[in-house]
Amino acid sequence: MKRMKLLAAVLFLAGCSDPKDIVLGPEPLKQLSEQGAQIKKLSEEDRKLLAAYLAMDKMRSVFGGNSKSVAGMTIGEVIEEAKKVRENMLAKEAEEKALKEKVMAEQKVISEKISSSVVVAVVDKEVRPKNYEIGRYEDFLSISYAVENKSKKVIRQLKGRVIFKDATGDLVGWLPVNFEEKIAAGTTLKTDTGSGWRVSGITNGDIEKIARTEFSLMTASFEPDAIAFDDGEVIKSPDLN
Repeated sequence: MKRMKLLAAVLFLAGCSDPKDIVLGPEPLKQLSEQGAQIKKLSEEDRKLLAAYLAMDKMRSVFGGNSKSVAGMTIGEVIEEAKKVRENMLAKEAEEKALKEKVMAEQKVISEKISSSVVVAVVDKEVRPKNYEIGRYEDFLSISYAVENKSKKVIRQLKGRVIFKDATGDLVGWLPVNFEEKIAAGTTLKTDTGSGWRVSGITNGDIEKIARTEFSLMTASFEPDAIAFDDGEVIKSPDLN
């Protein structure tokens, strides 16, 4: 009878013990599964932190990363470590967001400055069919532009991107553009930039979407990234990356 009472007392104390005091062994994820009843006593937030930390550490170990062995640590210690990792990640995300917003603000200022010197209009879009006789083995997308130099200086080069949207305003796609022809002050250059894009029948990227969308159903806008004048002045947006 005494033994039964002693055993019952031990089981009762074990059932009431704090799961954060459990010491983890060499296979912590397996241990969590085996001691599920105890782990359920943790708050939902602590369970998520514990599981995420152990899973992340396991992945680092598998792929040869900087893994930290949790064997010998208590569940409470691991949870505290997980909280530190989360706080560091949140701080880094906030820092990256602030930096991105700063760069985007700078890009807007530069874009407006460049736009005061030049206006780019998309005049037409043409898909030239493949022609083996001239060495064109795929359909070819060509865009025609009118580039007006509103400044009092010769433009030596202009870089940016053309954004295409459909009639509802949804994005169709965008293309990088590099105008390398000189544009005299107060003049308008009509050009296709001397280049184009091969239209693949396999992928469904921006080139293909723009190529197969009726030009009259799209609107196009130019977003400048950099401009160089013949006198050596260069205005360039900061890189978002």
